[in-house]
Amino acid sequence: MRHPYHARPADRVRHPDRLTHPGTGAELALRRAWPHDDWHVLLELETPDGQRLAGQWFADAIRRAEVFAATRGALDVPRHGIVLHPDGADRRLTALAGLVSWPGSRLLAHRPEQRAVVRLTGDGDTYYATVVRPGLDADLGRRLAGLAALLHGTATVPAVQDWPLGDGVLVLSELPGPTLAALGADRSVGAGELAAAWQRVGSALRLLHDAPRVPVLSGAGQHDAVAEVTLVARWLGPAAEYGLLPPVDVASLLADLRSGAPGPAGLGCPDLTDAQVVAGPDGGIGLFGLETVTVGELARGFASLLVGLELRVAQGELTPSRARTARTAVLAGLRPDEATLARVPAYERAARLRLAGEYAFQPRWRGLSRALLAAATP
Repeated sequence: MRHPYHARPADRVRHPDRLTHPGTGAELALRRAWPHDDWHVLLELETPDGQRLAGQWFADAIRRAEVFAATRGALDVPRHGIVLHPDGADRRLTALAGLVSWPGSRLLAHRPEQRAVVRLTGDGDTYYATVVRPGLDADLGRRLAGLAALLHGTATVPAVQDWPLGDGVLVLSELPGPTLAALGADRSVGAGELAAAWQRVGSALRLLHDAPRVPVLSGAGQHDAVAEVTLVARWLGPAAEYGLLPPVDVASLLADLRSGAPGPAGLGCPDLTDAQVVAGPDGGIGLFGLETVTVGELARGFASLLVGLELRVAQGELTPSRARTARTAVLAGLRPDEATLARVPAYERAARLRLAGEYAFQPRWRGLSRALLAAATP
């Protein structure tokens, strides 16, 4: 059902890729966006000096005005239908503005009214504060503790710090070391070192998949083939609505995913990328950003990793040979059975379609978005 404030313009107006800051006059460039539906899009903009600035675009002027009035410190850009959230201004993430004002802090990510990450420094150490809606931080902390116990000896996760910074704030320790994305792009890093790290990733995912369903993770959602089709449509539908990609029949394209026999299911981190894996100084790996742990097929997470490697090659950040090295290594660590391998091609197509939708909302990568869509359609 459409939102009661829905007032979709007949000329398919959407959020702009560039706009002028109403206070400083600086040009703001769109980095990426997250569509909620055809009346509301979350924005991440960038200033000329590289600072991130969150925003929201509304097709309906009344809804925009209401959110602006309810958000202390927000800026209104009515000409473009946008509310800006400078310095952590957010009516839902009530602790964010205070954290951003700390000396030495830096706002790394801000999805308005949903989630933000702030880097904090003190006594020579670095920490990361994840800010969510009040009441959600405790569950997230318990989930991370459960994952740490399950992955002990195979991979580390950030340690939760007992800092009373307010409801909705979870402070995590830093995981030292470069990410696998950085290792893959660094040609001075040997293929053997890269392979060893990727094999540990596969081993960690296998361990997590085979682990018993401990109570602390009992709230992990289910994600089956039907949910995957729905997720893909949630990205491609708005991309077509805003004229960023041609419309496609998602149900037909992913018919084999829905009709095929499901493979083995267990706990997994299906959206894990090489930017969330750290190669530690002790030779081990660390994993962060694991909030999306769900119960689902092992094939989904594996396929997502493989398509992620394809993506790095297309972006020029990974050579084809190093991508093959990583693929072989993660396969060796994961040790998938035949039922899982049989499901991987269908989930790979789903991953390409989903990423086509996601990258359509990133102006820099719209050409890549169209290539992903072409690779996933007959």
